[in-house]
Amino acid sequence: MTYIITQIKLLLLLLIVFTISIHAQSLNKADTASNAMVVTAHPEASQIGLEILKMGGNAVDAAVAAAFVIGVVEPYASGLGGGGAMLIRLSDDNTFHYLDYYMETPALADTNFSDLEIYTARSICIPGTPHGLITAVQKYGRLTPQQVIAPAIRIARQGIVVNEQFHTILLDKLGVILQFPETQALYYIDDFPPVIGDTLYNEPLVDVLQNLAEKGADYFYSGEYARLAVQDIKEAGGYITLNDFREYRTVEKYPVEADFLDYHLFSAAAPQSGTTLLEILNLFEVMADSTLSNFDEDSKSIHLLTEAMKRADVDRFHYLSDPIDTNIPSFGLVDQHYAVERFSDFNWDSVNYRKGSDIPVGDPWKFEPSVSIPQKDMREPDRPNTTHISVVDKDGNAVSLTQTLGLYFGSGFTSQGVVYNCSMSNFYKQPSPNRLKGNRRPLSTICPTIVTKGDSIVGIIGTPGGSRLFNVMAQMIIRIFLFNENPVEAMNAPRFAMRASQSTLSLENRFSADILQSLQNLNYKLKFYPDFTDYFGGVQMIIYDTRLKQYIGVSDPRRTGAAAGY
Repeated sequence: MTYIITQIKLLLLLLIVFTISIHAQSLNKADTASNAMVVTAHPEASQIGLEILKMGGNAVDAAVAAAFVIGVVEPYASGLGGGGAMLIRLSDDNTFHYLDYYMETPALADTNFSDLEIYTARSICIPGTPHGLITAVQKYGRLTPQQVIAPAIRIARQGIVVNEQFHTILLDKLGVILQFPETQALYYIDDFPPVIGDTLYNEPLVDVLQNLAEKGADYFYSGEYARLAVQDIKEAGGYITLNDFREYRTVEKYPVEADFLDYHLFSAAAPQSGTTLLEILNLFEVMADSTLSNFDEDSKSIHLLTEAMKRADVDRFHYLSDPIDTNIPSFGLVDQHYAVERFSDFNWDSVNYRKGSDIPVGDPWKFEPSVSIPQKDMREPDRPNTTHISVVDKDGNAVSLTQTLGLYFGSGFTSQGVVYNCSMSNFYKQPSPNRLKGNRRPLSTICPTIVTKGDSIVGIIGTPGGSRLFNVMAQMIIRIFLFNENPVEAMNAPRFAMRASQSTLSLENRFSADILQSLQNLNYKLKFYPDFTDYFGGVQMIIYDTRLKQYIGVSDPRRTGAAAGY
């Protein structure tokens, strides 16, 4: 026992050292290219995406191949046991398509689920990643599923070398992993966590990927994989059935869209949070004036964006959920006239509301169009901690893709080499419409986004980040498209975040003393984080420089990603 305690203390010391070293990694993880660009949270995934483009695949093929690879090399952040969403722009007809393959509750979901059960099989929702990625390739790609999955199979067979970030997250999740013998067997070596440089092999996952490539999504959702997974889940105390797997479908929708300055943005439809991102940007824009300067230099800008985030967050809680059985004022929430009304009580001189519960709910319904606008949905109408990939190809097709397991290592539960999500915990209690029901997708903060000007793509942006996600996204968009920061400067700049439910403003510890004092004078309570921390996301973005006629791909120094273009 003494030996084990000593080993744990040593591992915790190493965690501190490696966390510091992550913050010191290169701050210029960028590439430029005139033809195409892939940016992901792992260099190997970016290179695979680029290889797919060079062999004739389009942006969808490259994004899907990178997504399969990232699930292998970063199994703690995404993978076959999770879900996500993909925003696609097709250049031939300049159309935008949104594929929602987020996790979904089983038909007989237990509405008494408790957050104390997050790290159990009871927190698992039906995963959507295999269905969504294969659907995207079959409908919008040029290559076959076998071609785009092949690199992930190859890399999985070679084994995954543990890097600093992988090691740090493993140590952070020791307690979770130890609850699940199969998970521990996959990610430990001789009953201990691996050290940096060790190679991990997940042979069951290789078999699953190989069968997916050969047999398609049916193998995962109605074939051998599903039958064994249901058995494993049941034995672990969960209640997903084979029919739940069989009934899962990717949902195709129209993305939400709105103007911001001279640009037009497309983002994630509900129950993902593109609506909230666009509302934040609208709120900021209607109050911004020429006296504002960038967040590093101006506490007023931070104050304005923070108050915008809090109001949009309150609206998100009260209005957003799975639209399968809920009417959502999607157009009203992103209407600029609504933004003017929503900010009528804004006070430049102080925090406006001490508690999020004091912020009144807006009324976006009166800004909804009077004529019903049809919505695209591939489901039958009568049915009751994350990664991002940005891609653009030589023809101008583009993809913004975000997918997740929920928390790092999700629920901790594993079946046949696949780590499962914990998305039952994403539902709220009343009065929010995001309530736990059967066959329902929970509200999520992810918001993959594409920025256009005219008919041209000028930005492809997304990030992980949990509850800070749309806060970080708004800062990136404002920095680049309002304050005209170059993409590398914007990526490296210090970040901040606040939700309506929080009493403190969280900041990376790089804002000047003057800015911090000004925020305290505005009655903010401040909470500080390390200089560069993945608490504030891991943005992967592509910006088109119209002057240079070049794509600039930038990967966040807070993660171990890379940009690759040609």
